[in-house]
Amino acid sequence: MSAADKLLELMFSWIEDRERCAEKLRKLAGELESLREKCNAVECASSVVSVVGAASLIGAGVATVFTAGAAAPLLLAGGVCSGVGVTVSVATKITEHFLSSDTLKEVQQIEENSNNIAKKIQKTYEQLNAQAKERSPIADPDEVDQHVMTEIVGAMARQSGLGQNIGFSAEFFSNPALGAKMMNQNANTAIAAGLTLEVSMSVVSILTFFSLKNGGKKWDILFAEGAKQLMKQVATTGFKTALKGGAMVVGGAVGMGFALYEAIDSWTDLIKNNHVTEASQSLRDTAYNIRKISKTLRELFNEMREKFEELAEVKCVIENSDRSSAEKRKLIDYVIKMSQDEVVKEWLRENYESVAFFELVDMFNLLKQELDKEKHKTDRKDIDITFVAHGAITGFRIPARCLLPLPSIKDVLLYSPWNCDINADVAYGIATGMIQPQNRCFFCTQEHCQIPDFLHQPSNLPFYWNSMNAAEEWLIPNINLSPLKASEDHAWDHFVFLRGKHGEPAINRVVIPFILPRWMSFVENIPFMIVTLTMSLVLFFSNYRATVHLSACLGRYEGEVLNQDYLSTQYAYTIDKTYMASSEEMYIHRNTDLYRAFKAVFG
Repeated sequence: MSAADKLLELMFSWIEDRERCAEKLRKLAGELESLREKCNAVECASSVVSVVGAASLIGAGVATVFTAGAAAPLLLAGGVCSGVGVTVSVATKITEHFLSSDTLKEVQQIEENSNNIAKKIQKTYEQLNAQAKERSPIADPDEVDQHVMTEIVGAMARQSGLGQNIGFSAEFFSNPALGAKMMNQNANTAIAAGLTLEVSMSVVSILTFFSLKNGGKKWDILFAEGAKQLMKQVATTGFKTALKGGAMVVGGAVGMGFALYEAIDSWTDLIKNNHVTEASQSLRDTAYNIRKISKTLRELFNEMREKFEELAEVKCVIENSDRSSAEKRKLIDYVIKMSQDEVVKEWLRENYESVAFFELVDMFNLLKQELDKEKHKTDRKDIDITFVAHGAITGFRIPARCLLPLPSIKDVLLYSPWNCDINADVAYGIATGMIQPQNRCFFCTQEHCQIPDFLHQPSNLPFYWNSMNAAEEWLIPNINLSPLKASEDHAWDHFVFLRGKHGEPAINRVVIPFILPRWMSFVENIPFMIVTLTMSLVLFFSNYRATVHLSACLGRYEGEVLNQDYLSTQYAYTIDKTYMASSEEMYIHRNTDLYRAFKAVFG
């Protein structure tokens, strides 16, 4: 069992102990109230029995309560022993039996066990931190925190049937400031923001409750928010709360909510002062508060488990190509529910039965399987995927973030300016990673063009590629992609892995041509945002994170109206009939099969 699994098991055990403690305190309150009633009855009979006899009755009554009726015969004896013994205080007798109660002893035993579990929780958490430091001796405290959080989430995912490879955890937990930003923006409906934010907030709230402090500084803001959220959930309890060292300490012991032996002293004093009713009410209030705290923790765990179980069902649908209609609907419904962008939701609603969507899911799932087969050739988890298709842009604009629906896609890079096509050399350079900004040049697509080539050169062309990660809040034209024609199918393998060619590291680059089965020839185009959505969904359940390179023309459809000034500001814009080529400085292996494939597509 891993340290993270053991930590969760200990936390569950601690919660169960708290629930048992609450039940025993309620039982103890009931016993005390029953005893008080018997005492009242004895006081009413004081006119016919002596004080000493009444004390005997009280003693027998207390024994009856705490010994399940075994002392009942003593009641008669007490009634007739009116002249024997000395006066015994009712409060003293109740106090004695309260302190000797088997139920109270059980509460004390549960408390001792809880304290031992709390110590083990602290020790196990320290082991997790030590393991992180062993894995990377030079890791800073923030990296250690990231490892610990990822391990805990991974353990919860495994226990929920999801498996180890959840693509969001490491990426999200590497940037807790992003979580705080999402929280402030109330981005609780996005796949990347909502799911990871809710899960991470549950984790930090639980760690905060158990006073398991973070070692670095990067997490302070998220832990502070976790403390705030937890305070809101348990604010109605009667326990005093305080922030200490960035974590919430409830009472004295870890998350205990009250110090038992101090509470026993308080209840004893109340009973001695003949305030039995107040003592029993305090017992009930304490039981209620403990139950509420236990319920809050259990709900946090249950919410995480439910989300992971739902994800496990989605994973099964993705990985099973023989899907029923109900399973397809379940996947689409899940993506609609979790998506933050209305434009994505609208497309999914309008294309509920899209065969192209599920063909893309299968395509990328096959890619994941192929990557898993190649694992022995590389340890890299970051991969570069070049998606090759015919493309064009529309006047309808979408947020750039639509192309980055999940952290399993690190970035999407576009290479040509807006309203610009590319040729085979550029497409080949994109796929191999050889092309650099200084290699690009621009020409007219028409022979004998009346506009000289230098006017096809975009003004203020940035010396970098158009990164969608950097352009997150910008509006960009919607990019429509269409499949490669059947006549071009022979030029491609299903996937092209570039293994060490052109000086690139082994197998970090994959080329995927957008080729659909011949029977799907009716599919004319699909938005690029749906391509990256399906890709990110599949990679979400793997260890891989991809930088996506689009190898497609970005010229406009005829008749589409574009805002040239805006697009020039966002990145760059070219006049109509412009294509981007590569200079002779970029070395091109023109005799390779891959180059010939690009030549067949782009000319």
